[in-house]
Amino acid sequence: MNRWGCAVAFAAGCASSGTSSEIYGPPEEVLSVHWRLQLTPTPIVEYMPQEFAAATSDGQRLFLGSRGGQFFAFRTDDGEILWHQPIEGGVSSQPLLEPAIGTVYVGGNDGAMYAFDAATGKERWRYRTKGPIEGVPALAEGLLCFTNGENRIYALDAATGAWRWQYDRDAPESFTIRGFSSPLLYGGRAYVGFADGYLVALSAKTGEVVWAHSLAAGATRFVDVDSTPVIAEGALYASSYSGGVYALSPADGAVRWRYEVEGAGTVQAAGEEICFSAVKAGLHCLDRKGRLLWRQSLAKQGVLSTPVLVGPRLLLVSAAAGGTYVVDRPSGRLMQYFDPGQGVSAPVASDGRQVYLLSNAGFLYAFTVRL
Repeated sequence: MNRWGCAVAFAAGCASSGTSSEIYGPPEEVLSVHWRLQLTPTPIVEYMPQEFAAATSDGQRLFLGSRGGQFFAFRTDDGEILWHQPIEGGVSSQPLLEPAIGTVYVGGNDGAMYAFDAATGKERWRYRTKGPIEGVPALAEGLLCFTNGENRIYALDAATGAWRWQYDRDAPESFTIRGFSSPLLYGGRAYVGFADGYLVALSAKTGEVVWAHSLAAGATRFVDVDSTPVIAEGALYASSYSGGVYALSPADGAVRWRYEVEGAGTVQAAGEEICFSAVKAGLHCLDRKGRLLWRQSLAKQGVLSTPVLVGPRLLLVSAAAGGTYVVDRPSGRLMQYFDPGQGVSAPVASDGRQVYLLSNAGFLYAFTVRL
């Protein structure tokens, strides 16, 4: 058995493995641990390890990388490893699965975008860049788009990995916030944010700029647009660290409204509401006119992940300094708290049947959900 098999077998077969994990909540639990695996060995020297990779699942298979330098496919029922592939430098991104062609795409910290056969793990192609890839790629009409640490968006042929076009902006001279925007492909355009505070709409066919709009709100530092744009009900939602949350016109970038808050992340559209996390102010829910419906401050939060909607009413958000919180979307009431030890930096993922998260300590959890 290789060292990955040993680590997984040890964690799966021993409830006490040096990392405590507890779920706090009401008598009727929302999340229940189904299985747990250890993906990376517990660090001996590292003070505060972090795992940023999120999972993707089709209900039968789960795809996930980690800082340990491997990309895995698991069986969702019991966590059995179906295959794994080495990725130098590890993975801090979320993979994209395209079931129609049986390909899973994932970006590596080594600056490469990989395409693997989803069933066997065989590498179909890789495309190398000069900056880490930390976001999820976008796919539409045979075009695969992704961003990297060069403050650049790439467009490739999804089937072959051949270069189509690229676009970049000058990085600001001041300090920037960790993270990068992931692109949104919609209506023949690619919408993407940049570290200089601009949200840009590009032609998906050519990469030419359709419009560019600053979301910095007059700030001169920490202006990053690291959020992934979202289109819902005819509005384009995006945020910048300094400027807050914006609702814009997808056609020309005209601002419809702005909600001012520091450190806002990617918006989650849920019914007639939009929800997002802010670094200092916690979890927010607004109506479609930008009016605050509720705000939930979370203890031990640190940096919060993008909230994930599970079912019609559950919002799950991870805290780098704490654990994962389950919040009732209509009311903002805290329903449950899961603490795996050493925090959770990566957002959770759900396939509608189970919820998955990777803790900073390197443990992968699969939960059953009581909706």
